[in-house]
Amino acid sequence: MIDLRSDTLTRPTAAMRRAMAEAEVGDDVFGEDPTVRTLEEETAELLGTEAAMYVPSGHMANQLGLYIATLSGQEVWAHEQHHLIGSEQAAAAVLSRVQPRLYSGDPWPSNTLLRDWYARAQGDVHHAEPGLVWSENTFSGLVVPLSEQRRVTAFARAHGMRSHLDGARLWNAAAALEVPHAQVAEGFDSVSVCFSKGLGAPVGSALAGDAETIRRARRGRKLLGGGMRQAGIIAAGALYALRHHRDRVVEDHARAATLAERISGLPGITARARTNMVLVETPAGEAEEYAKAFARHGIRALGSGDRVRLVVHLDITDRDVEEAARSITEAVTDLGCSPHSVVTSSV
Repeated sequence: MIDLRSDTLTRPTAAMRRAMAEAEVGDDVFGEDPTVRTLEEETAELLGTEAAMYVPSGHMANQLGLYIATLSGQEVWAHEQHHLIGSEQAAAAVLSRVQPRLYSGDPWPSNTLLRDWYARAQGDVHHAEPGLVWSENTFSGLVVPLSEQRRVTAFARAHGMRSHLDGARLWNAAAALEVPHAQVAEGFDSVSVCFSKGLGAPVGSALAGDAETIRRARRGRKLLGGGMRQAGIIAAGALYALRHHRDRVVEDHARAATLAERISGLPGITARARTNMVLVETPAGEAEEYAKAFARHGIRALGSGDRVRLVVHLDITDRDVEEAARSITEAVTDLGCSPHSVVTSSV
């Protein structure tokens, strides 16, 4: 099987395993694990923040960013398809006791929407107070323009709100934009990044921000059970990935573009490459059947509604891309699709 369900599916490279086996360790809860501290320092430097904190998962990094930024009963403004909303088990409501207010369409809110929502909350005591604006880059593989990010964070600052960036795939956004990572993180009060998505580490994410934000986040991490002891063993894998795998994500982007191009002429579907993802649009409601058909031909993918997602990652080679294209062609042929207009684009 060629597994394209997610870029979290990578396995540590031989060099990464050696780094983990040889890692110098200490007790991280006491702040004494040198490998963890090095990872945090290098992450903060890359993102242009004062500090960073290593955590077991992106879920925890995001929830800590929310927890320390809001008060119970406040609103968090987010897109209806943000990871916070659909993939974190309503943790925002359970842990931080906040109310999401959701927008749709473009993955960034318009100025009109921001002003209307803020005015609504300020003008009527029946409505929850706004506390945090949420952003995500990349967004389902789409690179969000930095100008849109700056506009949103500026609004938040001007209106006494905080802002958080779910930057699980920030590495991909920076590579696609050809800018330093700090430019993608700029303006946010907190930023989460993932070392397993894109970079290929086996475990871990980080939350970055100013020193006070991370001080409070450390207390929150302990509250949630995220305090780890000799965590340098796994942090070494993340540190190796951070140092050696950032620049190579452009290879994943190129392979995703090749795969989209190879399957773009198939009847019944459209294919778009977005950084390291290929989004295959299917007839309405048939994405799961397409994903099952792909699996019968040796390609694992995630399908929901009218879209199948294929994610290229560290373990996928040029040969895998060619094989995936052939297998998907066979699967679509077996499904007996009727001709359909085809659009291919890359971002």
